[in-house]
Amino acid sequence: MTKGIIHKVHSLVFIALLLMVTVLTGCNSVKTQQTQSSSDNNNQTTSTTITPSSPSTSEPDSSATQAKTVKLTLYFPNTDGSALVPDQRTVEVSNQEVIKAIFKELSSPPSGLETPLPKGTILRSAVVKDGVATLNLSSQFRKNFGGGSDAEIMTIYSIVDSITNLPDVQSVQFLLEGQKQDGILGNLDTSVPLKSNSSLIRK
Repeated sequence: MTKGIIHKVHSLVFIALLLMVTVLTGCNSVKTQQTQSSSDNNNQTTSTTITPSSPSTSEPDSSATQAKTVKLTLYFPNTDGSALVPDQRTVEVSNQEVIKAIFKELSSPPSGLETPLPKGTILRSAVVKDGVATLNLSSQFRKNFGGGSDAEIMTIYSIVDSITNLPDVQSVQFLLEGQKQDGILGNLDTSVPLKSNSSLIRK
């Protein structure tokens, strides 16, 4: 009788232990699934967060380099140096470099007229401020000038009258290698800005 009771107790204890193991195993399985599910969710969130957006693009501002057509009236000395003769030209310029275009055109006179620029003259810079165009010329402008008061007037006012035709220029200040000169070519006062001299233009 006692052995039978002991056997039943052992059986109950075994069953109880088996149930506990089963319950614990089930809990661990649930926790593992929850942990894996949480990990998957985190991975998915991370993947969404680090997805790079397409790089933004911007169009370069081409207005600064866009060429435009400009009509110019240039004045060239006649062969005997007694008058300036107008010549109409149409050129394309960029970056508002109209004065540089004028100097380039003045070096190519039409047939029967003279260039006002002494050989080798370089326009180092041109700045327009408050209606004054300041021209910085290379030393060749004076060094290679042929001389004579009439030629001096024709040279200076060929440049001045051509540039003051621009709507934002009323006078021209000459510099030689960055320095003002009392008389850049000799006698004519160039220490101050010069205005147009229409009396020299052939009508």
